[in-house]
Amino acid sequence: MQLGLREEFAYFECSKCGCLQIEEIPADLSKYYPNNYYSYVVDRPSLEHPTNGIRSVRAKLIVKILSRHYFSSKNVLGAFVAEKSSLAGDYPYWVRHQQLNLRLHSNSSILDVGCGKGKLLLDLNLLGFSNLLGIDPFLRDDVVYQNGVRVLSKNIEALNQEFDLVMLHHSFEHMPEPLPTLRKAYELVKPGHYLLLRIPLAGSFAWRKYGVNWASLDAPRHLYLHTPNSVQILASQAGFEVAEVVYDSDGFAHWGSELYLRDIPLTDERSPWGGNRNQSTFSQEQLTQFTEQDEKLNKSGEADCAAFYLYKR
Repeated sequence: MQLGLREEFAYFECSKCGCLQIEEIPADLSKYYPNNYYSYVVDRPSLEHPTNGIRSVRAKLIVKILSRHYFSSKNVLGAFVAEKSSLAGDYPYWVRHQQLNLRLHSNSSILDVGCGKGKLLLDLNLLGFSNLLGIDPFLRDDVVYQNGVRVLSKNIEALNQEFDLVMLHHSFEHMPEPLPTLRKAYELVKPGHYLLLRIPLAGSFAWRKYGVNWASLDAPRHLYLHTPNSVQILASQAGFEVAEVVYDSDGFAHWGSELYLRDIPLTDERSPWGGNRNQSTFSQEQLTQFTEQDEKLNKSGEADCAAFYLYKR
């Protein structure tokens, strides 16, 4: 339904952990990742404010304080600035709401697996990080940006070095071998550091409400849709400890699923997808209500997306 193909696929649900799994992976998934697939066309950061943003000297100082607060150790000054500065909103929800000491500094090595053209890495560069690498096997060519960010057309199995942080942002559910992938990721994380795993969640309120019209089901690209229980099982088998879970849904599960109930594809001109302000399906008030509903579900642990911080001793 994202592309409006309206094909049907069978999934089954694990009776033990609730994980959803596609019954048969299509022989050719490439048709479901066209050249204009969103993660392969975005090649610029989303945090570059042209006027009073983080290009100014004052803003860069604020970002330095906030990055130390969020990515290293929580501190009184950082908490004060986070409360007072609008720039705190430029940090992702999964960063602002975690409580861990991630022990990251400006030159920490960070790997993003399945990153498309590396938009998140470009954002992290603007937030003060310089040692950034992304990999995505579906990229046609390597991408090297002027700021030093590199995105390589590689599979995770091709890497051997260790990193201070390894991230899989909504890429894990696209991978056909979850446990071997997680075990390989374990090898790439330095002892005493973290793997960040962000995924959609089966068993959530949105899944129970919308069923096959749940937008985050995203058949057939999403091969496995895990639950907190199945992540716990996988993490333990790979050697990780689940240190913290931050639920971070943003309203998409509701408006996307409501589109599908109306038989409207995600990429249709009537959809809010991509920030389309001219869409005709929902009022701004409705979109705000969807976001507010997800904020409540985030707090209750019923949201359909979460960030799992997996720790390697």
